[in-house]
Amino acid sequence: MNKTFTAFLAVAALGLAACGGVDRDGTRDLFISDMEALGNTADADCIDKVFAEYSDKDIGAMSDGSENENTQALAEELIACTDLLGG
Repeated sequence: MNKTFTAFLAVAALGLAACGGVDRDGTRDLFISDMEALGNTADADCIDKVFAEYSDKDIGAMSDGSENENTQALAEELIACTDLLGG
């Protein structure tokens, strides 16, 4: 799957507005509920492990739709925590 498309899916699934900082638990919960709304599943523990590797700035940038090396990697790792790619 195209990396840009994968990142787009993750960003679109998050669709966040991070006011006053990133709430990692809220972000995780929103990502999971958005995946479920699309008929997919996401592993909360996997998402927590991914988020632990990134700063609030990176998570906020991805939720704002910014594309750079960190947000791309974050999006791809989040997608790996779902069954979107048949996993």
